[in-house]
Formats: sequence, structure tokens, C-alpha cells
Amino acid sequence: MKKLGLMILAVILASGCASKKPIQGIEQMNQPATASYSSGKLPAFDGRLQVIAFNIEQGRFWKDAVEYIEEKQDQLPATIALISEADRRHSRSGDVFVAEEMAKALGMNMVYATEFIEYNDKTRGSPGETGNAILSAFPLSDISVIRQKDLYSWTRWGWIQGQPRKGERVAIGATALLPDGRRLRVYVAHLENYATSPGRASQMRQILDDAKKYEMPAVIGGDFNELPRGSLFAEAEKVGFENAFAQNRQPTGSCIALSGKLSCAVKIDWQLDRGLSALNPIVDYPLNSLKAPISDHAPLRVLYSIP
Repeated sequence: MKKLGLMILAVILASGCASKKPIQGIEQMNQPATASYSSGKLPAFDGRLQVIAFNIEQGRFWKDAVEYIEEKQDQLPATIALISEADRRHSRSGDVFVAEEMAKALGMNMVYATEFIEYNDKTRGSPGETGNAILSAFPLSDISVIRQKDLYSWTRWGWIQGQPRKGERVAIGATALLPDGRRLRVYVAHLENYATSPGRASQMRQILDDAKKYEMPAVIGGDFNELPRGSLFAEAEKVGFENAFAQNRQPTGSCIALSGKLSCAVKIDWQLDRGLSALNPIVDYPLNSLKAPISDHAPLRVLYSIP
């Protein structure tokens, strides 16, 4: 009976995937999608800029995420947002290209790369995707798509988590051209949660190796899925990166709405910087228009001064 049950399960999974053939291969997944919705007028810049890192949990409430970023952008137009878990044409987030819609609404430049083709999409005809993005008030160039070491093999085991999918974690790097001619290298990271701390450190080394190619100030931010004493921080320190949130361990993950406030359980989202002064690292706890969480993560932001 046990063998029969496993055979039935295999047939169900195979038939489900057959009706959702991949829309692209790994080679195409490594090609970034770019767009510019900037007016062409660069924001006022006095040597300071704001970097926001936000895992938006696929973007079910991406419009609320836009409102949050707009509010912070109003305070300082020189803003870059590092977005994790942004769907592209998936039913759960309204069948839109979330990162592009956010870039349109914010008047920003965008680069996006796919992490996973998702076979749990209810839209008929093709599966949706989820990935990461950089949204920038400044032009972006020198884009790197860093396909991360496969520490969990979601392609093989994702169905166990209720997430049948194809792909691996991905990081994106890009160079932001600032109004005075200076440049800033930025990376959005989404490291593996089903992994050990040394495993995530090996994924971070891939990003650090790319950053070594660019002799300019740099920021790496996003959902690291790493606790405060994780080994990746020591790896970053070896090559000159500091933890902007070393003294701010406010929790950012496993967030729920509690008594009208966003309450989070663990600190797993971070920003690292090189060649910059981190002036004011902050964790925000916004709710959406329904007084529920925008995401299961809280956004964090840092005001940086570029020497």
C-alpha cells in the first residue's frame, strides 16, 4: 500500500507539472529584466541617500509596499529599494509583474531577476515566477545576476513545502550613477532559509566575490535568513563590509499583526556596507490598508553618507 501511495503521488505531481511547462530555461532566467520609469530628472542629492530593504512576500500587497516606500521617498528622494520575493504574473499577486508595477508607481529604474518558476500558479496556460529586484531613483548599469549555490534543491523538494518550483536563490548587483558622478554598487540578496549558517556564508561569498570587482562604495541588503551571530558577517568583514545593523537587532521576520501593530519574532534582514557611513539604521513596522501585515517581514532602511 505504501508503494502504491507513493506511485499515485508521483503521478499527481507529474501531471501537475506537465500542465505547467516551464516558460523558460535556466539560461533565460539568468537574463535580467530592466525598465525605466524615471522622469529623467535625477533627485536632489547632497551626498546622502537612503537604502530600503524589504521582503514583500511575493507582493500580495505590493500597492501598500509602494505607499510605504513613497512615504520614505518623500522624506529623501535619493532612494534605492532592494526588494525580495516579487512575483511576475502569478495569480496570488494579481497576475502582474510586481517589480515593474512598483517601479512605475515610484517613478524608478528597475532590474529584476527570477529566482523560481512557480508551478502553484492558478493562472491557466503558464506558471508564474518569483524573484528579486532593485528599484532606484538613479540610473543602473553593470548588472550582475548571481545564481546562488543550491543548498536545498527547491526544484526537487519544493513540493514538500507546498511550493513546486524550478530554480535557485538569486542575488542581483547593479551600479547606481549618482548626480555628482559618483557611483554606488548595490546588491539585493535573498539567502536560503533551509540551510546552515556556513551554507549561507558560502552564498554571501558569491556576492562578495562580485563586489570585489568594483572599486566603489557598496551596499548588500535583503532577506539573509540569518540570525545576528551568523558566520556570513565575519566573511563580509574580511573584505571590508560592515554590518549597518550590528547595534540594532530589532526583529524583522515572522511578522504578524498584534493589537493593531506589526510584531516580528526574529532578526533575519540586514544591510552591509563598504566605504560608507551608516547614519541612521531603522526598522519600520508598517501595516497595509486592511491593518494587516504588508508582508511577513518588516522593512529596514539606512541613511548613508558617501564620502
